[in-house]
Amino acid sequence: MDRLSAAEQLIIFSRYLGQQVVIRSYLNEEESIGTIKGIRQGALLVAIDDVHRWIPFTDRFKVCEVKLLLKPLRKLTSSIIETANNLPVQAFITPYYQQLGFDMPVYVSPGHPCNCKYLHEIGLADYRSADEILNFERSALVAATN
Repeated sequence: MDRLSAAEQLIIFSRYLGQQVVIRSYLNEEESIGTIKGIRQGALLVAIDDVHRWIPFTDRFKVCEVKLLLKPLRKLTSSIIETANNLPVQAFITPYYQQLGFDMPVYVSPGHPCNCKYLHEIGLADYRSADEILNFERSALVAATN
C-alpha cells in the first residue's frame, strides 16, 4: 500500500466534513462510529455519541485507525448523475459526490503514488454501513460471551 503522511490524510479528511467515520482503537480494538466535525494541524475532530473528541494524527505513532464510511461509485443512480451534470460548473461534480458520501479518486500532490486512487484502495475508506459495523460488533460480543 502506498503511504500517506498524517498531514496528507488530514487534507483528504477535510474534503469529507460531515461524513461518518469508523474509528478502531489500537488500545482495545473496539470500533466506534462518529462524524467528522473539523480539522486542525495534527488532529481530526470527531463527534461520537454527541461528544466531540480530537484524534491526534502524527507520523510517529497512531492511537487509532480512522476510515470514512463511503459508497462506491457503482452505487451512483441516474438521478444523482443527472443532477451532477446539471451543476453550473463541472468542477463542482467531485465535491458534490463527496458531499453525498461517494468514494472519489484523490489528488495528493504532483507525482504522489496515491494520486488517482480511490480512498478504499489506499485504506482510508470502508464500504460497510454504520449499521453493518455495529451489528458485526454486537454479534462478535455475543459470540465472545457464549
